[in-house]
Amino acid sequence: MQINKLILRNIGAYYGDLNNFNFKTNANHNVVLLGGKNGAGKTTILESLRIVLFGSMAYGYLTENEPYFKKIRSLLNRKALHENTRDRYQIILEYVSTEEFEPATYSLVRSWTLKENKIREYFSVKKNDTHLNAQQISDFQNKLREEMPPRLFELCLFDGEDISRIVSEEKIPEYLQDAGKILFNLDLFVNLEKDLLNYRQQYAQKNLDASREIEAQSLLKTELLNLQNHLNALKNELNAYQDETTELTDLIKQDKKDFEIHGGLVQEKRQQLIQQVNEIEHRRKRNSDQIKAFIMSLLPFYIVRETLSQVAEQIAVEKHYDSYEYVAATLEKDHLFQLVKDLTQSSNFNFSDQQMEGFHSGLMDLLRPTNAGTLHRSSFEQQNEIYMMHKRIQSLDAQKYIELFDENAVLLEESQELRKAIDLNDTSSEFKELLQRIEERNRRLEQIRIQSEQNAAEVEEINEQIKVKDATLNKINDKIREYYKSESSYVMTEKLLTVSQRFRERQWHKKLNDVAKEATKMINILLRKKDYIDRIKIDSSSFEVHLYNKQKQEVTKERLSAGEKEMLMLTVIWAMFKVSEWKLPFVFDTLLGRLDQDHKKALIEHFIPKCGDQVLIFTTDSEIASEQFDMIKDITSLCYTLEYNQFQETAEIVRGRYFNMTKETSPQ
Repeated sequence: MQINKLILRNIGAYYGDLNNFNFKTNANHNVVLLGGKNGAGKTTILESLRIVLFGSMAYGYLTENEPYFKKIRSLLNRKALHENTRDRYQIILEYVSTEEFEPATYSLVRSWTLKENKIREYFSVKKNDTHLNAQQISDFQNKLREEMPPRLFELCLFDGEDISRIVSEEKIPEYLQDAGKILFNLDLFVNLEKDLLNYRQQYAQKNLDASREIEAQSLLKTELLNLQNHLNALKNELNAYQDETTELTDLIKQDKKDFEIHGGLVQEKRQQLIQQVNEIEHRRKRNSDQIKAFIMSLLPFYIVRETLSQVAEQIAVEKHYDSYEYVAATLEKDHLFQLVKDLTQSSNFNFSDQQMEGFHSGLMDLLRPTNAGTLHRSSFEQQNEIYMMHKRIQSLDAQKYIELFDENAVLLEESQELRKAIDLNDTSSEFKELLQRIEERNRRLEQIRIQSEQNAAEVEEINEQIKVKDATLNKINDKIREYYKSESSYVMTEKLLTVSQRFRERQWHKKLNDVAKEATKMINILLRKKDYIDRIKIDSSSFEVHLYNKQKQEVTKERLSAGEKEMLMLTVIWAMFKVSEWKLPFVFDTLLGRLDQDHKKALIEHFIPKCGDQVLIFTTDSEIASEQFDMIKDITSLCYTLEYNQFQETAEIVRGRYFNMTKETSPQ
């Protein structure tokens, strides 16, 4: 398919009848350049191409319905609507297609009228200037949807923002899988397999048990496929880890050898010295903590230990005095006199009051402690604290802390000597660089070892799960065959499913190998780093893109810049189109906005000329400036500038000029 002409009448910002685009190109001038600032009407052109070809199916609707007409109404020119124009809302597309080795020119007209605020759509087709009748138009639409479904046409529209989003969100595998199904016609086999599964399911309805077994079979197959994909990814990661481990080990050995040759401490010896320093510092800290604890708690009491001893003795004396006072207060004279009287009633003794007074005074003098005086009047808890502290001070060996001071001094000297040896080694910039490199590589080796162990454990677990599920699936398959062994149609369905799946898998493998080869050639032309990528591999099960250098080592995509990732995706999609041999126009919308000057130049010089017979490029002046225009004008057939007139509220088309740059129209 090659687009010749597009005419817009009261569509979007394009008011009136004079909105014509000539898109004809030839082999040497395959580019049509459409420039315009944001809001100038570029998106309307892309939307019009979809709608004129597919109608409601452009938005995913099988028939014309209210949501579809709502979208169409939003596309109609506002100025024409304001003027109450009821008809003349049209999109006209002329294109050339090859049928039975002969070119056929089609002219499609999709128009709308307004009546009582309701929209009605009309669609007509001319083939080689001959109008098709209603049946022929229906046949044409069916054929068009079969040969070029809307999803295939969408693949030709390269939106720079969508490509950037797919790259940044790491959705390239999903995109490649969806695109490959369409470009390689593998969606036909997917649909066939769905139909076969539905057909098989109908038989299963005859027997509830069979239905359950088939459901379990389908679920198990899905689980096994997911497990196998995950297993393949883990194995690839383990292989990459193994290669990296071998490389790092060799590099570390070489670094150690260089280190020893130049007189540096080997890593093991240096680590031993560092460990000794750490042990010494730990002992010094422990000693310092003991000394600090002694100074903060016992030292003040140790300094006044004699006074503390006196205080303890005084408290002991005061304790006796407290006992005496308690007895004196408790043993009242009246109670004592009465007690004596009670004791002497049965005897001939009779004490006078004076004698009783003397007896009481003598008893008190007998109990009164000598040299007693009260200074502290301390409580029981306070007395106990004084006794405990006095006891600790008496048992304290102060020489122990002096020895700790001395030991710390000796340890400090040892630590300084060891540090000198390490610093002497590390002060050499060459040694320091070697040590840092060895340490970094050892850390990476340890990370790889941990991750590899985790992956290996996961691989073992997944293998066990696959083994169990395979056994379960075999049992289910045996049951299903028993249910339907007499049904020849079921057996045929199974065979067709198997053949279809095998064919699809082989096609994926073959096509993706061809795509990878073509993409490798192109990416090496486009990237600044020449021969940076020696081989591209696309996994036919996970659709992950793997890059390898000349040493057969995998180049992680994280090493690529955002622009290089977009270039990689473009080349892979281009290669898919090339391998599929579809002849469709390429449409690039703001493709170059996120690329630097070198990548823009590479795309213009090497990529765009190989994108087929027709390339439509929608750009802004910031994407293709004068420098890029000078490069692309030699392959440009026509150029347009879209300008929005704010006063007229319409888009104006300037032919033969790209912003303030001109391009002579090539002969058509």
